[in-house]
Amino acid sequence: MKHKQRFLVCSAVIAGIAFAAPANAEKPDSISIAGNKPGSAMHAEITGIADAVDKKFGTKIRAIPVGNAVGRAVALKNGKTDIWMSCSAYYTAFEGIGDFAAQKWGPQDIRVLILANRRNNFSLATSKESPINTVADVKGKRMAWVVGNSGINMQTEAYLAHGGLTLDDVELVKFPGYVASLRGVISGQTDVVMAANSSSATREIAASPGGLKWINIPHADKDAWKEVQRRAPFLAPLVITGGPGLNDGESAEVGSYPCPTFVAYAKTSADDVYWLTKMVVESWDTYKDAIKSAPYWQVDEALKSRFAVPYHDGAVKYFKEIGKWTDDMEKQQQALLKRTKVLQDAFAKAKSGYSGDAKEFPAYWEKEKAAALKAAGF
Repeated sequence: MKHKQRFLVCSAVIAGIAFAAPANAEKPDSISIAGNKPGSAMHAEITGIADAVDKKFGTKIRAIPVGNAVGRAVALKNGKTDIWMSCSAYYTAFEGIGDFAAQKWGPQDIRVLILANRRNNFSLATSKESPINTVADVKGKRMAWVVGNSGINMQTEAYLAHGGLTLDDVELVKFPGYVASLRGVISGQTDVVMAANSSSATREIAASPGGLKWINIPHADKDAWKEVQRRAPFLAPLVITGGPGLNDGESAEVGSYPCPTFVAYAKTSADDVYWLTKMVVESWDTYKDAIKSAPYWQVDEALKSRFAVPYHDGAVKYFKEIGKWTDDMEKQQQALLKRTKVLQDAFAKAKSGYSGDAKEFPAYWEKEKAAALKAAGF
Protein backbone atom coordinates (compact mmCIF):
# COMPACT_ATOMS: atom_id res chain seq x y z
CA MET A 1 0.00 0.00 0.00
CA LYS A 2 1.31 3.42 -0.92
CA HIS A 3 0.93 6.45 1.33
CA LYS A 4 1.21 10.21 0.85
CA GLN A 5 3.18 10.38 4.08
CA ARG A 6 4.26 7.93 6.74
CA PHE A 7 4.77 9.11 10.27
CA LEU A 8 7.26 7.33 12.46
CA VAL A 9 5.03 5.17 14.60
CA CYS A 10 5.72 2.50 17.13
CA SER A 11 5.04 -0.70 15.27
CA ALA A 12 6.35 -4.05 16.29
CA VAL A 13 5.38 -7.68 16.23
CA ILE A 14 5.52 -9.71 19.40
CA ALA A 15 4.62 -13.42 19.15
CA GLY A 16 3.19 -12.74 15.71
CA ILE A 17 0.62 -10.15 16.85
CA ALA A 18 0.94 -6.55 15.62
CA PHE A 19 0.18 -3.55 17.80
CA ALA A 20 -3.04 -1.69 16.92
CA ALA A 21 -2.88 1.28 14.58
CA PRO A 22 -2.62 4.71 16.20
CA ALA A 23 -5.58 7.03 15.81
CA ASN A 24 -3.67 9.36 13.44
CA ALA A 25 -2.53 6.61 11.05
CA GLU A 26 -2.30 8.03 7.54
CA LYS A 27 -4.88 6.89 5.00
CA PRO A 28 -3.35 4.93 2.10
CA ASP A 29 -3.41 6.38 -1.41
CA SER A 30 -3.87 3.01 -3.07
CA ILE A 31 -4.57 -0.61 -2.23
CA SER A 32 -4.15 -3.62 -4.49
CA ILE A 33 -6.51 -6.55 -4.09
CA ALA A 34 -6.22 -9.94 -5.79
CA GLY A 35 -9.64 -11.19 -6.78
CA ASN A 36 -11.55 -13.24 -9.30
CA LYS A 37 -11.80 -12.68 -13.03
CA PRO A 38 -14.53 -10.61 -14.77
CA GLY A 39 -17.77 -12.55 -15.06
CA SER A 40 -17.78 -13.56 -11.41
CA ALA A 41 -19.90 -12.03 -8.66
CA MET A 42 -16.70 -11.30 -6.72
CA HIS A 43 -15.30 -9.13 -9.51
CA ALA A 44 -18.54 -7.14 -9.67
CA GLU A 45 -18.41 -6.61 -5.91
CA ILE A 46 -14.83 -5.37 -5.75
CA THR A 47 -15.45 -3.05 -8.70
CA GLY A 48 -18.47 -1.49 -7.01
CA ILE A 49 -16.73 -1.17 -3.64
CA ALA A 50 -13.59 0.28 -5.23
CA ASP A 51 -15.58 3.00 -6.98
CA ALA A 52 -17.37 3.91 -3.75
CA VAL A 53 -14.15 4.04 -1.70
CA ASP A 54 -12.55 6.29 -4.31
CA LYS A 55 -15.52 8.68 -4.26
CA LYS A 56 -15.76 8.88 -0.48
CA PHE A 57 -12.12 8.61 0.63
CA GLY A 58 -10.02 9.25 -2.47
CA THR A 59 -8.17 5.96 -2.10
CA LYS A 60 -7.68 3.94 -5.27
CA ILE A 61 -8.39 0.21 -5.04
CA ARG A 62 -6.75 -1.74 -7.84
CA ALA A 63 -8.62 -4.97 -8.45
CA ILE A 64 -6.17 -7.48 -9.90
CA PRO A 65 -7.90 -10.50 -11.48
CA VAL A 66 -6.10 -13.80 -10.90
CA GLY A 67 -7.30 -17.08 -12.37
CA ASN A 68 -7.42 -19.29 -9.29
CA ALA A 69 -7.18 -19.18 -5.51
CA VAL A 70 -3.62 -20.47 -5.26
CA GLY A 71 -2.55 -17.78 -7.71
CA ARG A 72 -4.18 -15.14 -5.49
CA ALA A 73 -2.47 -16.59 -2.43
CA VAL A 74 0.87 -16.49 -4.26
CA ALA A 75 0.27 -12.84 -5.20
CA LEU A 76 -0.40 -12.02 -1.54
CA LYS A 77 2.53 -14.02 -0.23
CA ASN A 78 4.96 -12.47 -2.70
CA GLY A 79 3.76 -8.94 -1.97
CA LYS A 80 2.32 -8.42 -5.44
CA THR A 81 -0.97 -7.47 -3.81
CA ASP A 82 -1.87 -6.08 -0.40
CA ILE A 83 -5.11 -7.99 0.11
CA TRP A 84 -6.61 -11.28 -1.04
CA MET A 85 -10.35 -11.20 -1.78
CA SER A 86 -11.36 -14.80 -1.16
CA CYS A 87 -14.46 -16.86 -0.66
CA SER A 88 -13.33 -20.06 1.02
CA ALA A 89 -9.78 -20.87 -0.09
CA TYR A 90 -8.37 -18.57 2.59
CA TYR A 91 -9.64 -21.06 5.17
CA THR A 92 -7.70 -23.91 3.56
CA ALA A 93 -4.65 -21.64 3.51
CA PHE A 94 -5.06 -20.87 7.21
CA GLU A 95 -5.44 -24.56 8.07
CA GLY A 96 -2.72 -25.77 5.70
CA ILE A 97 -4.95 -28.24 3.87
CA GLY A 98 -5.72 -29.04 0.24
CA ASP A 99 -3.32 -27.18 -2.03
CA PHE A 100 -1.72 -25.63 1.06
CA ALA A 101 -0.70 -28.95 2.64
CA ALA A 102 2.49 -29.03 0.55
CA GLN A 103 5.86 -28.47 2.25
CA LYS A 104 6.29 -25.13 0.45
CA TRP A 105 3.05 -23.82 1.95
CA GLY A 106 1.67 -25.10 5.23
CA PRO A 107 -0.73 -23.12 7.48
CA GLN A 108 -0.58 -19.46 6.48
CA ASP A 109 -0.54 -16.80 9.20
CA ILE A 110 -3.43 -14.88 7.73
CA ARG A 111 -6.24 -12.78 9.16
CA VAL A 112 -9.62 -11.56 7.97
CA LEU A 113 -10.65 -7.91 7.74
CA ILE A 114 -14.35 -8.19 7.03
CA LEU A 115 -16.61 -10.96 5.76
CA ALA A 116 -19.71 -10.39 3.65
CA ASN A 117 -22.45 -12.41 5.37
CA ARG A 118 -23.82 -13.75 2.12
CA ARG A 119 -27.32 -15.16 1.98
CA ASN A 120 -26.72 -16.52 -1.49
CA ASN A 121 -26.42 -20.17 -2.29
CA PHE A 122 -23.12 -21.83 -3.07
CA SER A 123 -23.61 -25.54 -3.49
CA LEU A 124 -24.18 -28.36 -5.96
CA ALA A 125 -25.93 -27.77 -9.27
CA THR A 126 -26.62 -29.71 -12.44
CA SER A 127 -28.61 -29.24 -15.66
CA LYS A 128 -32.39 -29.26 -15.43
CA GLU A 129 -32.57 -32.23 -17.77
CA SER A 130 -30.20 -34.28 -15.58
CA PRO A 131 -31.57 -37.32 -13.69
CA ILE A 132 -29.60 -36.16 -10.63
CA ASN A 133 -31.92 -34.97 -7.84
CA THR A 134 -30.10 -35.90 -4.62
CA VAL A 135 -26.48 -35.98 -3.52
CA ALA A 136 -26.63 -39.79 -3.54
CA ASP A 137 -27.53 -39.58 -7.25
CA VAL A 138 -24.14 -37.98 -7.94
CA LYS A 139 -22.46 -41.36 -7.48
CA GLY A 140 -20.66 -42.37 -10.67
CA LYS A 141 -21.25 -38.99 -12.32
CA ARG A 142 -18.77 -36.40 -13.57
CA MET A 143 -17.97 -33.81 -10.88
CA ALA A 144 -16.22 -30.49 -11.61
CA TRP A 145 -12.88 -30.00 -9.86
CA VAL A 146 -11.32 -26.51 -9.96
CA VAL A 147 -7.53 -26.67 -10.24
CA GLY A 148 -5.82 -24.40 -7.70
CA ASN A 149 -9.00 -23.66 -5.74
CA SER A 150 -8.88 -25.84 -2.65
CA GLY A 151 -11.72 -23.82 -1.07
CA ILE A 152 -14.25 -24.80 -3.73
CA ASN A 153 -12.93 -28.34 -3.84
CA MET A 154 -13.15 -28.61 -0.07
CA GLN A 155 -16.85 -27.76 -0.27
CA THR A 156 -17.35 -30.21 -3.11
CA GLU A 157 -16.03 -32.96 -0.86
CA ALA A 158 -18.08 -31.71 2.09
CA TYR A 159 -21.38 -31.73 0.21
CA LEU A 160 -20.69 -35.18 -1.22
CA ALA A 161 -20.41 -36.37 2.40
CA HIS A 162 -24.05 -35.34 2.93
CA GLY A 163 -24.98 -38.16 0.61
CA GLY A 164 -22.47 -40.59 2.09
CA LEU A 165 -20.12 -40.17 -0.87
CA THR A 166 -16.42 -39.46 -1.23
CA LEU A 167 -14.31 -38.31 -4.15
CA ASP A 168 -13.74 -41.97 -5.02
CA ASP A 169 -17.44 -42.24 -5.86
CA VAL A 170 -17.34 -39.65 -8.66
CA GLU A 171 -15.36 -38.95 -11.82
CA LEU A 172 -13.47 -35.69 -11.31
CA VAL A 173 -13.26 -33.37 -14.33
CA LYS A 174 -10.61 -30.67 -13.94
CA PHE A 175 -11.17 -27.02 -14.90
CA PRO A 176 -8.71 -24.09 -14.74
CA GLY A 177 -11.09 -21.77 -12.87
CA TYR A 178 -14.52 -21.32 -11.30
CA VAL A 179 -16.23 -19.68 -14.29
CA ALA A 180 -14.78 -22.32 -16.63
CA SER A 181 -16.20 -25.07 -14.40
CA LEU A 182 -19.68 -23.54 -14.60
CA ARG A 183 -19.52 -23.30 -18.36
CA GLY A 184 -18.52 -26.97 -18.37
CA VAL A 185 -22.15 -27.78 -17.57
CA ILE A 186 -23.28 -25.93 -20.71
CA SER A 187 -20.67 -27.63 -22.90
CA GLY A 188 -21.52 -31.05 -21.48
CA GLN A 189 -18.05 -31.62 -20.02
CA THR A 190 -19.36 -32.22 -16.50
CA ASP A 191 -22.60 -33.30 -14.81
CA VAL A 192 -22.28 -31.53 -11.46
CA VAL A 193 -20.64 -28.28 -10.40
CA MET A 194 -20.34 -26.03 -7.37
CA ALA A 195 -22.23 -22.83 -8.21
CA ALA A 196 -23.38 -19.55 -6.69
CA ASN A 197 -26.85 -18.31 -7.57
CA SER A 198 -25.42 -14.77 -7.55
CA SER A 199 -22.94 -15.49 -10.34
CA SER A 200 -23.52 -14.28 -13.90
CA ALA A 201 -22.02 -17.55 -15.16
CA THR A 202 -24.69 -19.44 -13.18
CA ARG A 203 -27.34 -17.41 -14.96
CA GLU A 204 -25.70 -18.46 -18.23
CA ILE A 205 -26.35 -22.09 -17.30
CA ALA A 206 -29.97 -21.31 -16.39
CA ALA A 207 -30.47 -19.57 -19.75
CA SER A 208 -28.84 -22.39 -21.75
CA PRO A 209 -30.88 -25.11 -23.50
CA GLY A 210 -30.12 -27.60 -20.70
CA GLY A 211 -31.13 -25.19 -17.94
CA LEU A 212 -30.08 -25.28 -14.27
CA LYS A 213 -31.20 -27.37 -11.31
CA TRP A 214 -30.05 -27.15 -7.68
CA ILE A 215 -29.37 -30.42 -5.90
CA ASN A 216 -31.17 -30.35 -2.55
CA ILE A 217 -29.04 -30.71 0.60
CA PRO A 218 -31.87 -31.52 3.08
CA HIS A 219 -31.56 -29.56 6.31
CA ALA A 220 -33.58 -32.03 8.38
CA ASP A 221 -30.78 -34.58 8.15
CA LYS A 222 -28.74 -33.18 11.04
CA ASP A 223 -26.22 -36.01 11.07
CA ALA A 224 -25.51 -35.52 7.37
CA TRP A 225 -25.00 -31.79 7.95
CA LYS A 226 -22.56 -32.57 10.76
CA GLU A 227 -20.52 -34.48 8.19
CA VAL A 228 -20.66 -31.47 5.86
CA GLN A 229 -19.51 -29.05 8.57
CA ARG A 230 -16.85 -31.45 9.84
CA ARG A 231 -15.16 -31.06 6.47
CA ALA A 232 -15.98 -27.38 5.92
CA PRO A 233 -16.76 -25.63 9.27
CA PHE A 234 -17.77 -22.36 7.60
CA LEU A 235 -20.74 -23.89 5.72
CA ALA A 236 -24.30 -23.41 6.95
CA PRO A 237 -27.76 -24.47 5.72
CA LEU A 238 -29.65 -21.96 3.56
CA VAL A 239 -33.04 -21.92 1.84
CA ILE A 240 -33.18 -20.04 -1.46
CA THR A 241 -36.36 -18.90 -3.18
CA GLY A 242 -36.45 -17.86 -6.83
CA GLY A 243 -33.39 -16.85 -8.82
CA PRO A 244 -31.50 -18.90 -11.42
CA GLY A 245 -32.85 -22.43 -11.71
CA LEU A 246 -36.01 -21.75 -9.70
CA ASN A 247 -39.41 -20.50 -10.77
CA ASP A 248 -41.25 -17.89 -8.71
CA GLY A 249 -42.38 -19.48 -5.47
CA GLU A 250 -40.00 -22.44 -5.76
CA SER A 251 -37.32 -23.02 -3.14
CA ALA A 252 -34.36 -25.29 -2.54
CA GLU A 253 -32.55 -26.42 0.61
CA VAL A 254 -28.90 -25.74 -0.05
CA GLY A 255 -25.88 -24.26 1.73
CA SER A 256 -23.71 -21.17 1.86
CA TYR A 257 -20.97 -19.37 3.80
CA PRO A 258 -19.62 -15.82 4.31
CA CYS A 259 -18.27 -14.59 0.98
CA PRO A 260 -16.30 -12.69 -0.15
CA THR A 261 -13.75 -12.06 2.58
CA PHE A 262 -10.87 -9.59 2.64
CA VAL A 263 -7.73 -11.36 3.87
CA ALA A 264 -4.22 -10.14 4.75
CA TYR A 265 -1.20 -11.61 6.50
CA ALA A 266 -0.96 -11.00 10.23
CA LYS A 267 2.25 -9.04 9.59
CA THR A 268 0.43 -6.57 7.30
CA SER A 269 0.43 -3.04 8.70
CA ALA A 270 -2.38 -2.63 11.25
CA ASP A 271 -2.67 0.99 10.06
CA ASP A 272 -3.44 -0.11 6.51
CA VAL A 273 -5.86 -2.81 7.60
CA TYR A 274 -7.62 -0.39 9.93
CA TRP A 275 -8.16 2.06 7.06
CA LEU A 276 -9.32 -0.48 4.51
CA THR A 277 -11.83 -1.94 6.97
CA LYS A 278 -13.05 1.54 7.85
CA MET A 279 -13.39 2.55 4.20
CA VAL A 280 -15.32 -0.58 3.20
CA VAL A 281 -17.72 -0.09 6.11
CA GLU A 282 -18.15 3.68 5.86
CA SER A 283 -18.55 3.87 2.07
CA TRP A 284 -21.47 1.41 2.22
CA ASP A 285 -24.05 4.13 1.60
CA THR A 286 -22.21 4.92 -1.64
CA TYR A 287 -22.13 1.36 -3.01
CA LYS A 288 -25.34 -0.03 -1.48
CA ASP A 289 -27.27 0.57 -4.71
CA ALA A 290 -24.39 -0.39 -6.99
CA ILE A 291 -23.95 -4.07 -6.13
CA LYS A 292 -26.61 -6.70 -5.48
CA SER A 293 -24.72 -8.13 -2.53
CA ALA A 294 -24.57 -4.80 -0.68
CA PRO A 295 -26.91 -5.89 2.17
CA TYR A 296 -24.37 -8.54 3.20
CA TRP A 297 -21.59 -5.94 3.47
CA GLN A 298 -23.54 -3.68 5.84
CA VAL A 299 -21.47 -3.77 9.03
CA ASP A 300 -24.11 -5.16 11.42
CA GLU A 301 -24.99 -7.92 8.97
CA ALA A 302 -21.36 -8.62 8.08
CA LEU A 303 -20.38 -9.11 11.71
CA LYS A 304 -23.00 -11.83 12.12
CA SER A 305 -20.78 -14.06 9.99
CA ARG A 306 -19.34 -17.21 11.52
CA PHE A 307 -15.62 -16.65 11.33
CA ALA A 308 -13.18 -19.56 11.28
CA VAL A 309 -10.00 -17.49 10.85
CA PRO A 310 -9.02 -14.73 13.33
CA TYR A 311 -9.56 -11.06 12.56
CA HIS A 312 -6.58 -8.81 11.91
CA ASP A 313 -5.57 -6.46 14.75
CA GLY A 314 -6.27 -3.43 12.55
CA ALA A 315 -9.83 -4.62 11.88
CA VAL A 316 -10.39 -5.42 15.56
CA LYS A 317 -9.26 -1.90 16.46
CA TYR A 318 -11.80 -0.40 14.06
CA PHE A 319 -14.70 -2.59 15.19
CA LYS A 320 -13.92 -1.80 18.83
CA GLU A 321 -13.76 1.90 17.95
CA ILE A 322 -17.31 1.84 16.55
CA GLY A 323 -18.61 -0.36 19.39
CA LYS A 324 -19.26 -3.48 17.29
CA TRP A 325 -16.72 -5.91 18.78
CA THR A 326 -18.55 -8.24 21.20
CA ASP A 327 -17.47 -10.50 24.05
CA ASP A 328 -18.47 -13.55 21.99
CA MET A 329 -16.33 -12.35 19.09
CA GLU A 330 -13.39 -11.85 21.44
CA LYS A 331 -13.83 -15.35 22.84
CA GLN A 332 -13.83 -16.82 19.33
CA GLN A 333 -10.87 -14.64 18.38
CA GLN A 334 -8.75 -15.90 21.25
CA ALA A 335 -9.62 -19.52 20.47
CA LEU A 336 -8.60 -19.02 16.85
CA LEU A 337 -5.36 -17.29 17.80
CA LYS A 338 -4.55 -20.30 19.97
CA ARG A 339 -5.38 -22.58 17.02
CA THR A 340 -3.08 -20.47 14.84
CA LYS A 341 -0.12 -21.12 17.11
CA VAL A 342 -0.86 -24.84 17.35
CA LEU A 343 -1.01 -25.11 13.55
CA GLN A 344 2.16 -23.08 13.00
CA ASP A 345 4.16 -25.02 15.60
CA ALA A 346 2.88 -28.39 14.40
CA PHE A 347 3.76 -27.67 10.78
CA ALA A 348 7.25 -26.47 11.65
CA LYS A 349 7.82 -29.68 13.61
CA ALA A 350 6.36 -31.86 10.84
CA LYS A 351 8.42 -30.19 8.14
CA SER A 352 11.70 -30.39 10.05
CA GLY A 353 11.15 -34.02 11.00
CA TYR A 354 10.14 -35.30 7.57
CA SER A 355 12.60 -36.95 5.20
CA GLY A 356 10.33 -38.83 2.81
CA ASP A 357 8.99 -38.12 -0.67
CA ALA A 358 7.53 -34.62 -1.06
CA LYS A 359 4.41 -36.08 -2.67
CA GLU A 360 3.69 -38.05 0.48
CA PHE A 361 4.17 -35.11 2.84
CA PRO A 362 0.51 -33.88 2.79
CA ALA A 363 -0.70 -37.22 4.18
CA TYR A 364 2.04 -37.15 6.85
CA TRP A 365 1.15 -33.55 7.73
CA GLU A 366 -2.55 -34.41 7.99
CA LYS A 367 -1.81 -36.98 10.71
CA GLU A 368 0.59 -34.68 12.56
CA LYS A 369 -1.90 -31.83 12.42
CA ALA A 370 -4.77 -33.96 13.75
CA ALA A 371 -2.61 -35.18 16.66
CA ALA A 372 -1.47 -31.63 17.54
CA LEU A 373 -4.99 -30.21 17.48
CA LYS A 374 -6.33 -33.05 19.59
CA ALA A 375 -3.54 -32.59 22.14
CA ALA A 376 -4.39 -28.88 22.33
CA GLY A 377 -8.07 -29.57 22.96
CA PHE A 378 -9.43 -28.78 19.52
